Amino acid sequence: MSEPKPAGFRPRTLEFESEMSPGESLMWRVATDPWLDPSGSLVAPLDQPLDMAILRAKLANGVASVPRLAERVIDSSNPLNPPRWEVDPEFDLDNHLLEVDVDAPGDHEALLRLAAKIHTQPFDTNRPPWLMYNVNGLADGKGALISRLHHSIADGIGALRMSELYLDIERTPERPPPVDLDKTLAERIAAASHPKEQNPLGILTGAITGPANVLKAAAAELALIGADPGRLRSSGESLTHTLRSTMEQLAGDKGADSVSQTWAGRSGERVLTTARASLAAIRAAGKSRGGTLNDVFVAAMAHAGAAYHAETGESLDFLSMSYVRSTRTGSGVGGNAFSPIRITAPVADHDNESRYAALAAAMMPSDSASTISLDTVNSVAALLPTAAVTRLGRDQGRRIDIVTSNIRSASFPIFIGGAEVEATYPIGPVAGAACNATLMSYNGSLDIGIMIDPSAIAEPHRFAALVQSALDEYAAES
Repeated sequence: MSEPKPAGFRPRTLEFESEMSPGESLMWRVATDPWLDPSGSLVAPLDQPLDMAILRAKLANGVASVPRLAERVIDSSNPLNPPRWEVDPEFDLDNHLLEVDVDAPGDHEALLRLAAKIHTQPFDTNRPPWLMYNVNGLADGKGALISRLHHSIADGIGALRMSELYLDIERTPERPPPVDLDKTLAERIAAASHPKEQNPLGILTGAITGPANVLKAAAAELALIGADPGRLRSSGESLTHTLRSTMEQLAGDKGADSVSQTWAGRSGERVLTTARASLAAIRAAGKSRGGTLNDVFVAAMAHAGAAYHAETGESLDFLSMSYVRSTRTGSGVGGNAFSPIRITAPVADHDNESRYAALAAAMMPSDSASTISLDTVNSVAALLPTAAVTRLGRDQGRRIDIVTSNIRSASFPIFIGGAEVEATYPIGPVAGAACNATLMSYNGSLDIGIMIDPSAIAEPHRFAALVQSALDEYAAES
């Protein structure tokens, strides 16, 4: 008796705005610094090479149905106005769907090196900020797809839902009807209207009357510059201090900042490693402790960090961590709806179980959590030069040891261009921290992409092995 076919993907609504939100604008600005690039990527090993003709047809239909995929970012001539989205008049699918060869021997490690290289390359800011790479030359006749998307388009969940545009729930489904993409985009360009940019007075008024009282002094100071040009230099210093104070307040108590000497270094280099575990086993491990799968994941990352420091001989009181709490509701595609939250993982005088309990308690929903509001930060950051914002961003990022996030994917097999997806390794932004570990659950497996700054974690593969060991210990208990 054959197994029933999965029902497929849920109907989606589009959740895109013509202008970036303050948080999205901040992510767009800091992307000029490779240390802080907030883009996300996904590495999908396949059981065979994919059919480019099939994938191209699916993507053409996707671009026709989701306008954002054909839109580029237009920066305002007024730095106080947010960037807006506009149809790329020269959009060409060939600029976004590419083919690339992996280095010999074409194994898993070679694929990860290629993915890390692709992930760290800057986007062409004159084109829509997304790319997909069909990988050739993999061992054993396998295939792979590497996709990359700028965070200003969507967060991890929004991006995953967008990927349903080119995914299938069976190997040989019915093909979508052909679409005249050039005609569709020409019609959009003809029908587009460009909103008038808000004047600076209106923006300052909004900031003064907004909920963040810390902005009042910055806005008033900026207004006085026109009357007294001599205030410009001192005002810039004042605004920088205001932004720093705001970011420090939102990032939480300085006592939660990283104290690691082993992981103190930072650079623009990145090494991608992975880990895997059984979804059922890790879920059971969390349930048996009265917690969740995510509690186990974050605890495993903390256990690995503690073990790594123990091997180097450094004694720590705690590790500084953050995790992402989704604020998304409904089933919409695209957009950003999340809050980064700071936590500490105790190390000294704690075994794995007591550390797990402390982390699980810290991650319980609470109004007092150290939530970092990107929109509030950017309301101040809009008043500062990008160089000042990125400098402060680096300063904040290096205070965190491990960044984590968790995304739920399909619970059944999915296909790309006729090839079955064997795993889904997400890549999240390191953003100045020592590493980012992003988990994606797919078809009974937990696939974790661990992007590491090797100037911080000098032995990336050893750290990944410690993560895998921690997950294996939890899985063995279920």
